[in-house]
Amino acid sequence: MPDASFTNEGLKRKIGAWGLSANLVNIVVGAGIFVLPAIVAEGLGPASILAYLLCGVLLFLIMLCFAEAGSKVTSSGGAYAYIEAAFGKYPGFITSVLFLLSCMTADAAVANA
Repeated sequence: MPDASFTNEGLKRKIGAWGLSANLVNIVVGAGIFVLPAIVAEGLGPASILAYLLCGVLLFLIMLCFAEAGSKVTSSGGAYAYIEAAFGKYPGFITSVLFLLSCMTADAAVANA
């Protein structure tokens, strides 16, 4: 009697939304991990390690600011909600548009790499 775990169903020939999303994330993260350090090392040489450490410290300070803003603003929406609460709807809208443009340019940079 054959084992029940070995059925003759064949391979499923579909990706689905989750598989496609995971593949896109894999491409973006892989390009960022392997291509960006090579480009920075080519341009800065041995100082590239110091540049990464400095950027890490600056990003830590930015995340502290986001954590503080997140503890004060109770609505959801990230940077848009924080800027809207502090400065109004129009600066929040401008932030959203700039964020969208930066995402598109980041995608273009990954595609170029």
